Amino acid sequence: MSIYAQYSPEELFFLVQRDDNLAFDELYQRTWLKLFVKANSRLNNELLAKDIIQDLFVDLWNKRSSKRIESVEKYLYQAVKYKVIDQFRRRTMRFEVVEDFIDTLCDVECADGRTLEKEYHVFVANWIASLPKKRRQIFTLRFIEDKTTREISSMLNISTKTVQNQLLNATMLLKQMLKKIMYVFLLLAIYHVLKISTII
Repeated sequence: MSIYAQYSPEELFFLVQRDDNLAFDELYQRTWLKLFVKANSRLNNELLAKDIIQDLFVDLWNKRSSKRIESVEKYLYQAVKYKVIDQFRRRTMRFEVVEDFIDTLCDVECADGRTLEKEYHVFVANWIASLPKKRRQIFTLRFIEDKTTREISSMLNISTKTVQNQLLNATMLLKQMLKKIMYVFLLLAIYHVLKISTII
């Protein structure tokens, strides 16, 4: 048995701050699985959960000298929580970025731009309508009616974890769909710019 196995998480981190790689490895091996289970229970995505844990420990090592941690396990669990929240926030932002892109494109005073805007909204509306009933309801409440996760949980009488899982699944599908249509929109935007430049 390694001598490091006898140390508490706080003692291990004390050594990590002094550039002890073996102490860092022990801390990682001792805690990563519990953290992974925690992240995956919220995300329902093993690959993404693993990425979060890897990022967490990379950040811990890179900033080891500047961190002041009283309870290591408490710190790690809170860090996982914030990284999971950040994943949901990023997915919300991606949806809003596409909306902004379409609004910008349709500022061009042309029939094609207005047609594109209508087609985009019809496309998204049809996609939302194709979702399973419960997922569609949760997605609509969150992104159309701007309800919080807690509000949706209360309105539908379901757990916040269920709401988060449904939103994550829906936004991951939306991300895949938006990648495809964004490429088309980009080509159309280039077309509009070239069209206007030739007129000028």
